[in-house]
Amino acid sequence: MGELSRATGLSVRVLRHWEQLGLVTPARTASGHRRYGAAEVTRLYRALALRRTGLSLRQVATLLEEQDPDPSSTLRAHLAELDEDLRRRGGLRDRLASALAGLEGTDPANHGESGTDAQLLMKVIETMMMFEQYVHGYRPEENLRLHDQAGTLVELLHGDTGYPPGSTVLEVGCGVGAQTVTLAGRSPGARITSVDISTDSLAEAKKRIAAAGIDTVTFASADVFALPHHDGALAAEMFDHVFVCFLLEHLPRPVEALTRLRSMLKPGGSLTVIEGDHGSTYFHPDSDAAQDTIDCQITLQRHAKGDALIGRRLYPLLAEAGCHDVTVSPRMVYVDATRPDLVDGFIRKTFTAMIAGVREPAIAAGLIDADRFDTGIRDLERTTEPDGVFCYTFFKATATR
Repeated sequence: MGELSRATGLSVRVLRHWEQLGLVTPARTASGHRRYGAAEVTRLYRALALRRTGLSLRQVATLLEEQDPDPSSTLRAHLAELDEDLRRRGGLRDRLASALAGLEGTDPANHGESGTDAQLLMKVIETMMMFEQYVHGYRPEENLRLHDQAGTLVELLHGDTGYPPGSTVLEVGCGVGAQTVTLAGRSPGARITSVDISTDSLAEAKKRIAAAGIDTVTFASADVFALPHHDGALAAEMFDHVFVCFLLEHLPRPVEALTRLRSMLKPGGSLTVIEGDHGSTYFHPDSDAAQDTIDCQITLQRHAKGDALIGRRLYPLLAEAGCHDVTVSPRMVYVDATRPDLVDGFIRKTFTAMIAGVREPAIAAGLIDADRFDTGIRDLERTTEPDGVFCYTFFKATATR
């Protein structure tokens, strides 16, 4: 099992969990040890491929039992994904080459001066981060992570979110619809308009809403910094409620964004904002290496003009935007071995997956070396063991116009 764990990148604990769900069932030796033959490894590969499409583990198990995928079809799907990844990486390469040309083309008299070089290097980092992270659900892995996050945190973040029938709700930055399904499900009869800057994310969100059988959501492409529109469905004072979740952390001008969102409300309308704060993370066993990897994500997001610590700032931001009746409540995620759903859904699939996603840009930016980063990720994974504990705090704010 250890060898298979190293080959697949799945922890031994995950492999055992998958075995319990029937995704893969190894043979046993006379001494009781698991033995994975060609058939079991092939089945595990197919399970991994199906999991990356966004199916739940139980859906994958059912599909494998009732309609085992054709290997050539699975490989074609992987090939298409790789082609798309290469296309996007080609675009990133072109942007980095342009930034490098600017760095190498600086005036020789100024070259080597910390101010000039530092500014250009920060542009390189910013390019990488905005390309890799700004759009929610941009990569298949990120799409899956957001879906897992939304499912894991429903009650904690949205247990007190609901809008009355007939009310109009604007969701800004809906991404791939990870939060939209919950929002609509908890507000039957409300008319929801969900907008995002990414057409690719909107296409995924539409699929997710259709699969959930929800017909009360309308989607539109819009930039928060272009709101309100002069007329039409996204004009000023058109909505009873505005809802944003995990949006402000990516924006360079959060006060301006909130001011624009406030203008979308009818008099007396409400604004709900949910954000995380990576600085609120602590765990047992403690690890300096794990903290270093988390700091990489915080630093890179800051270089991309975002703020991974924005949760703690919601009250002053909303007040500066002119909102009234501002109330902020911290929502702590506490995880230990008595909460296996959160061990898997939050520690492993949400937080650690997010931090692991910045490995390449963090190393390329010189923030950390590969060995230190990988040690930090292993230490984060270590908190999923029976004696591990993990804590993280989200912040939910409500306000009126």
